[in-house]
Amino acid sequence: MISIKHLDHISMGHADWKAQAALLQRLLGFKLLHSFGPGDSGFDGCVSQVPGTGIEFEVISPAGPRSFVQRFLDEGGPGLHHITLEVPDIEAAAAELTELGITPFGGITKDSSWKMTYIHPKDSGGILWQLCEPYKLLGEQDRSTTGGAIDLQRLDHVSMAANDLETQIAWQQRVFGMVPGDRWTDEQLGYHGCVLTIPNSQLQFEIIAPSRPDSFVQKFIDTRRPGMHHICCQVRSVASAAEALEAEGITPFGGVIESDWRRHTFIHPKDSGGVLFQLFEE
Repeated sequence: MISIKHLDHISMGHADWKAQAALLQRLLGFKLLHSFGPGDSGFDGCVSQVPGTGIEFEVISPAGPRSFVQRFLDEGGPGLHHITLEVPDIEAAAAELTELGITPFGGITKDSSWKMTYIHPKDSGGILWQLCEPYKLLGEQDRSTTGGAIDLQRLDHVSMAANDLETQIAWQQRVFGMVPGDRWTDEQLGYHGCVLTIPNSQLQFEIIAPSRPDSFVQKFIDTRRPGMHHICCQVRSVASAAEALEAEGITPFGGVIESDWRRHTFIHPKDSGGVLFQLFEE
C-alpha cells in the first residue's frame, strides 16, 4: 500500500490556462497562486488554491502541437486530467507499486521542484495518478479565498465513473488504503455508488458505476472512458448559487434539484471550461 502524505491537487487540461484560471476564480473562488512556464515539459499552466479543503487546482495547457496535453485535448476536449498525491519517499512508492504488480508509468523523473512517477489509467481503472515528492518548497503564499460568485465553501469529493464498483473499491483499498463509507443504489438513475475516505485528506473519493445500460454513467463511459466524472462542491446556498450563475449568463444544469438527501444543482462542462461541478448545500 502506498503511503500518502496528502492529496496535493487535481489537474485539468485546457487550451488557455489563463482564461480558465480567471473563470474558475470568478465563479468558484479558486485563487491563483502561481504560474509556470513550459521548460522541457511541453506544457505551461498555473496552480490555484481551492477554498475550504486544503488542496490546489492545476490547469495545464499545451506549449506546442506535440505536447501530451494537446493530444489529451484532441482526444476528448478540455477536462479533468490527473490527481496528484504527495508521498514521503518517491523511490519507496515506486518500489511498492512494483510489489503491487503495477509498473510505475514513465519511471521516476523530476522537474525543478518535484520527483515524481505515475500510475497509468490502464492500471488504475481509468485515472492517471501522479505520485510526487517535493524537494524544493515554495515560499509562503497568501492562500485566503472568497468562494467566488457561487460562495463555494469547500470541495467535498471528486467522483470517478468505473465499470465495476466492487473492483474499483478493492483497488483503492489495496493501493492507497482508502476506506469505504456510505454505499447506495439509485434505481431511478441506474447506478451504484460509494464514497471513500482518502488518507490524510479532507477531500473524499466517490466511485459511481452503472447498474443498467441506459445509466448516465454508462453513457459517460461509452462516450469517453472510465475516469474522473465530476467534482462535488458545498456552497452556502444552492438557490443563491443558482442566482449568481444566472447573473453570469450560466443556466444551472438540471435546475435546482430537491432530493431525499440534499438540494443540489450542476455547472455543465460547457459553462465551466470542461469540468462538471456539482453544487450542494448541507
